[in-house]
Amino acid sequence: MARVPYLDGDDIPDEYGAAFERSRSGATHLFGALANNPPVLDAFVTFARTLWDECGLDVADRELVVLTVARQTHADYEWHQHVPLALDADLPEAAIRAVREGRYGDLDPRREALVSYAAAVATATVDDALYRALAERVDDRTVVGVTMVAGVYTGLARVLDALAVGPEESFVGWGLDGLGGES
Repeated sequence: MARVPYLDGDDIPDEYGAAFERSRSGATHLFGALANNPPVLDAFVTFARTLWDECGLDVADRELVVLTVARQTHADYEWHQHVPLALDADLPEAAIRAVREGRYGDLDPRREALVSYAAAVATATVDDALYRALAERVDDRTVVGVTMVAGVYTGLARVLDALAVGPEESFVGWGLDGLGGES
């Protein structure tokens, strides 16, 4: 059970209703928890949309980075929310399984560099070799974008944990069962 109530649009001041509506996705528990502080919800929604749109990654690669962070931080909420998004973005199930199992070498070299770097951001272990491997495959704008996506989702994993925010449905586990893919 969450440590703060899950609010809805009727529970927050009208001036923040637009932020709450913009946040509408499958992540109603996350945004319902953040709605306990409407200005923070508003700022987070605006920031997250900009980050998603401007990180320099296509949707599938962005989701791969988020899933990597979710796995590294044991963030079941993030995993549960983002596996369907990754599948909808046509990310191959094999790539999701590779992230789940830490088999980054099974990915193509660009994606291997992305997830290795994202995992290191999540665990505070980025070194020059990981940075160079990513920087050889993407431009500086995308390096910053990947770093921000990985860093923000690492922080979000900590927020979810601290507030005990759980998935809207029972967590189906770290596989793909029940989330639109194969196990």
